[in-house]
Amino acid sequence: MALKPKNPPPLNETAPASQSLTEERILRVNPEVNSRLDGFIQANPKMNDYYSSLVKDNPERAIRSFMLNKMFKHEADMRQTARQAPQAKEWLDAQEPSMKQRIMDRLEKINPFYREKALVREITREKTRVDFTPRPSLGHGVSA
Repeated sequence: MALKPKNPPPLNETAPASQSLTEERILRVNPEVNSRLDGFIQANPKMNDYYSSLVKDNPERAIRSFMLNKMFKHEADMRQTARQAPQAKEWLDAQEPSMKQRIMDRLEKINPFYREKALVREITREKTRVDFTPRPSLGHGVSA
């Protein structure tokens, strides 16, 4: 499979739809979350001042500070995934090959960095689907 070269679009063309969708998603504001955030900012003026000055005075440090919180969340998610993975993989090994293939097909598009977490999530989703599928049962008829 050949790789596609990354060529920037010509300057006289408009941005592709996917790029404008991403920009729209970034600029979208949820009014409910925004009002909750306003209340949090008002309750924590020192934190607001700290982050405001950090972004103005040292943008590189601000980026690292925001990314640090994301990293901690990712590490916590990966610790939970590590606890769940052995049991999830054991369940997957007991399933039929078509189900295994269906799950693996869904994981092909996932970034390898997040693949383990996505595998556990997909196995859990399939297990829930199997466990809660209504099964035909015998002896449940309507009596007259």
